[in-house]
Amino acid sequence: MKIIQTDNALHPTVIPTFLSLVLMCSGIGYLAIFMSKKAQQYNQSEINKRIVPALFVFYIGAFLIANLSISISTFIWFIHIKRNLSELFHHLYAYELGIANGKLLSWLMFFTIAFFYSIWLKATRREQKLREENLKFKYQSLKNQINPHFLFNTLNTLSELVYIDAQKSDHFIQDLSSIYRYMIENEEIDLVDLDVEIAFVQQYFNLQQARDGQKIKLEIDIPDSKGVKVVPVSLQILIENALKHNMKSKEKPLRIKIEMKDGFIEVSNPIQKKNILEDSTKTGLTNLKNRINIVTGKELIINNDHQRFTVKLPTSR
Repeated sequence: MKIIQTDNALHPTVIPTFLSLVLMCSGIGYLAIFMSKKAQQYNQSEINKRIVPALFVFYIGAFLIANLSISISTFIWFIHIKRNLSELFHHLYAYELGIANGKLLSWLMFFTIAFFYSIWLKATRREQKLREENLKFKYQSLKNQINPHFLFNTLNTLSELVYIDAQKSDHFIQDLSSIYRYMIENEEIDLVDLDVEIAFVQQYFNLQQARDGQKIKLEIDIPDSKGVKVVPVSLQILIENALKHNMKSKEKPLRIKIEMKDGFIEVSNPIQKKNILEDSTKTGLTNLKNRINIVTGKELIINNDHQRFTVKLPTSR
């Protein structure tokens, strides 16, 4: 505790010291919380790029807050003891700031490094947790993708085609084989080229059309897919979801459209609700949404205006 002399009387500076500590801790604490929350928005690679500049910004900001806190508390104390304010700046630079900054420089450096190390460590652990969740999801996703109901229907269709059209049944078998090969080969891949995914979806739709004929129609309007990537099997899940939840007939076919708009792949269909829905775990879109968020950090957008159901699938480059 320092002692200052005013009018030959000694005044302990306990109150201004306490006040400066309160202001300093509040200001630096708020800055630390703000930067900690900001860091949660970035992944590990972005944290690594930003952490050194952010460290300097934090250090300078904390240093300025500390000096401002000391200045404000000293000013308040000068007013309280009715000391001449003309002496304020001399007193600040000669005593308060000079002594305080000598201690603050080393203390703040230690605190700043420790604080940013904790931010980096949290980001590393968060990234590791996301990787583990992604691996678990991929395993579960693969089990969900091999849909027993879908396989049962395709085998029934195949058994009918074998007796009607041998050549058509051969193409059917090849498409079915390609579909499951695609699912297995992309089990460990986060993103695939959009044109590869579209080719896969067309094969999948061909199998469905072999059973439903002109009851279902697929329109793809993507003039340029070069360099665009999506989560594998994502379009197939959206097509399957549309087929599962909507009525289809020759008189009123279900028309599914795939197009690119504003960096999203939109999959849409008119809402033609079935009276009785097929068995569903109702987890397809939820699982897809979680997987896309893990892989890309973006959100799957679902719109339902009671006339048309639209899902916006985020893309990457």
